[in-house]
Amino acid sequence: MTGWNRIERGTGRPLVLLHGGGASASCWLPVLDQLSVDRRVLALDFPGHGETPAPGPDVEVDLPWLTDELGTELRRLGINGPVDLVGNSLGGLVALEAAKRGLASSVVALSPAGLWRNGMPLRLQLIFRTGLLGARLTRTRAGALLGRKMMRALTLWPVVAKPQQLSPAEAIDLARDLDRSGPTLRRALQVAKSMSFQGGQAITVPVTVAFGALDRMVPPRSKHYPELPTLARKIILPGCGHLPMWDAPQLIVDTIRDGISPAHPVRQSAV
Repeated sequence: MTGWNRIERGTGRPLVLLHGGGASASCWLPVLDQLSVDRRVLALDFPGHGETPAPGPDVEVDLPWLTDELGTELRRLGINGPVDLVGNSLGGLVALEAAKRGLASSVVALSPAGLWRNGMPLRLQLIFRTGLLGARLTRTRAGALLGRKMMRALTLWPVVAKPQQLSPAEAIDLARDLDRSGPTLRRALQVAKSMSFQGGQAITVPVTVAFGALDRMVPPRSKHYPELPTLARKIILPGCGHLPMWDAPQLIVDTIRDGISPAHPVRQSAV
């Protein structure tokens, strides 16, 4: 596979951003400018998402494979040691798995997938599959309906707490990203049904896990923390949904900067 597509801004110590399943690097646009003030920020497209080619039909799109590919991509980019990783949803899960392998110098996981007891909740599977069907409308003139606030609210309510705040262009881009990722995402969902994050207790780098208080995709009852390191910092993000960078960009910038700071005290917070 060739290198992954990316959005890159700024200079300095690298900071790698990983999006969720069905999204792309552009989901980080609300926070990219601020994060790149003093860092080389690289927002990557996972294989089969955004502009990165899909994996071949013989590939099992599972967590070990995706983490292997991330390691290869980091080396291709000249990042040969541990790096600060920030991930949302699937990206948060991959960042945690990468930390187990020594690829991360810190992790900030925003609404990470995989912190459930017995595989992906059925409710979440249904949200993804319904969303994939709806996203097909962006191939037709009906996609223009996302220009209406009410339609944006109906379409984006699972992922954004305040979907009416998105512009029509932003809403259409999110839906098109989901549609474009469909073939790869469906393959990944088949694997994700029975998987969960395990073995993270031995992670020694700073870990921050943050969930939106209004997260409709991964509700509070779905979160399961015993597989995380004991001193992982756990945060609830007020007013935020599953893609918190769209609901509260400044809060997410502050959360990321705090989590990746060399002076960040590894501590546990009540949730």
